[in-house]
Amino acid sequence: MENASKALIIAGAILLAISIIGIGMFIFQQAQSAMSDTGLDQEKIAAYNEDFLRYEGVQSGTQVRALCDIIRNHNAHYSDDPSRNVNVHKDGTLGSAAPSAAVPSTTVNGVKTTIRQGAKYNVNFGYDDSTGFIVDVQITDAT
Repeated sequence: MENASKALIIAGAILLAISIIGIGMFIFQQAQSAMSDTGLDQEKIAAYNEDFLRYEGVQSGTQVRALCDIIRNHNAHYSDDPSRNVNVHKDGTLGSAAPSAAVPSTTVNGVKTTIRQGAKYNVNFGYDDSTGFIVDVQITDAT
């Protein structure tokens, strides 16, 4: 009888230890997923922005016109998700908020027609504060 009660105490202690370990693992996994769930990781953001970033800084008119074509195609690809569209404008203020409506190709084409092929332009990007995606392109005359 005494051995049976000791066996039950040992079995209870083992079950209690397993329960404590299981709860600890559950809490650890919850904390880990909460810390890593920041939306998009840096690699996805870099891959998304990669097509645009090679045009940053002083560029020739031909390169800026090519950037306009890339933006127009990009916006057409993401026509169902306006938050992924990229605004483009010549001069003006650089924005940091995702567009609330799709950017029409006529807007991009309008900017493209003002770009002269022999001139130099400075290209700057505005990033969405919440996602890190490029959402705005500012083109200014390079001096």
